[in-house]
Amino acid sequence: MFRLSIILPLICVFSVNGDYYSAISELERLLDVEAFIVEKFDEYLERAQQEQENLKRFLDQIDEQQNDRGDLEEYFGNPINAFITIKRLVHDWKFNVFDPLFDSSNFETYKNNLSDSLEKINFKGPTQEDLHGATRALLRLQNIYQLNTDHLASGVLLPGEKNPLGTSLSASDCFELGKNLCQIKEYSYASEWLLEARKRLHGKPLGFISPNVSDVEILEHLSPAFNGLGNLKLAHKLNNEILDKKPDHEDALKNKILYEGQLARERSFVPREQAELPQKEQKESYKLYTQVCRGELHQSPRDQRNLRCWLSHQGVPYYHLSPFKIEQLNIDPYVAYVHEVLWDSEIDTIMEHGKGNMERSKVGQIENSTTTEVRISRNTWLWYDANPWLSKIKQRLEDVTGLSTESAEPLQLVNYGIGGQYEPHFDFVEDDGQNVFSWKGNRLLTALFYLNDVALGGATAFPFLRLAVPPVKGSLLIWYNLHSSTHKDFRTKHAGCPVLQGSKWICNEWFHVAAQEFRRPCGLSSDEGKFLHLKDK
Repeated sequence: MFRLSIILPLICVFSVNGDYYSAISELERLLDVEAFIVEKFDEYLERAQQEQENLKRFLDQIDEQQNDRGDLEEYFGNPINAFITIKRLVHDWKFNVFDPLFDSSNFETYKNNLSDSLEKINFKGPTQEDLHGATRALLRLQNIYQLNTDHLASGVLLPGEKNPLGTSLSASDCFELGKNLCQIKEYSYASEWLLEARKRLHGKPLGFISPNVSDVEILEHLSPAFNGLGNLKLAHKLNNEILDKKPDHEDALKNKILYEGQLARERSFVPREQAELPQKEQKESYKLYTQVCRGELHQSPRDQRNLRCWLSHQGVPYYHLSPFKIEQLNIDPYVAYVHEVLWDSEIDTIMEHGKGNMERSKVGQIENSTTTEVRISRNTWLWYDANPWLSKIKQRLEDVTGLSTESAEPLQLVNYGIGGQYEPHFDFVEDDGQNVFSWKGNRLLTALFYLNDVALGGATAFPFLRLAVPPVKGSLLIWYNLHSSTHKDFRTKHAGCPVLQGSKWICNEWFHVAAQEFRRPCGLSSDEGKFLHLKDK
């Protein structure tokens, strides 16, 4: 940008002698300087006006999105809205507002005041890591639910729908996704998003802002992505397109030499059928998990023929008038749904007490637990002693399961956000030597409350049982993790399918073996080693 600090020294250069009155020629030179200044100011004003128009369009877009957001839980339950919001605060405000505004004008005081105001309200904006996390979430949704890239970019989550989300991604959004995917070497999806960015860049609606994105920038990532996929010829072709647009592009010139050398060696030494891209190894349980989440794998009529639903008071006189509504989902191992167990008021109280204390969920034993992409959620713990209002729910858990909560853990409240999931795992502790609950024994039964309905995705999947249980608000899902002999049942490996649209809230309780001696006596025969082949699958 042109500044007065540049103009004033320039005037001084032309007025060193100060003899403009002695010759017309010197006045002519001064007029030349003045014309130069006018020209530069015209350019500055034209650019400033263009920046104002861009800024106004950007702010109008923000106003429109703010007005359309409606219920926040529903709004951010849409993974596209969640990604766009994070990306807008990490990327778009910087390149549309702050960079052009602060670089072109003397707004240092305003900038400091803005920073002070944000500090006063303790505002911490999303970071680049948040944007990368949102990218990985969309990748996870695409991978597990096999979502088409151009449909997802247009806001369509399911085949045949016509943009029910009312949201779509810009060329800039698609470019950011593709660039981030390249960084984690997910070249297949990265190339799709970069191609989508290029398509939208050339065919974008009039006036639609795609900040800081050009065809060359897209090609800078698209060419290496195809090289990473093993398509060297296409990578070379796209690299040449960069050089057609910018012949002095330093990286493209280096890559041209690299690609041409690799192509020459490939023609000379490597048969085409041998140049295969290595595939990532996946456990069988993970493959089954993705199929169960997509609905491609499910129980057969033969598996379901002995399942039933019934009303039961579970031997508790109180429930003779209002029995539990039990739906059997699997007989061995036992998995069942108990419907309408929680009242709406109880759900609201649980969520109200937990929302301010949520932290990123971890996996592993307490002393060695860590955050990981295997589990994408936030959680907190509700202790019975500290929350006496939980006493009725605690008693209800005992009544419906027939087990004692004497050795049970505190309730765990969990929220799954953008693409939130928990990959296949066991609830019991696999290594007995590492069991921090050794005095209680292992986790005998899991009781999982669903606190809300989920628009799309979010089912609890049992890969080896070919079973997916969709969340139903107020219902309770229960299953035994151990055989009747209290040995580990490896068929109970389960997972939380990614949330495709909406937000998923659950609350779970783990009952341990201790204190169940008279409630669920051990079987007389050992089940140790049964289904052991499923342990590492």
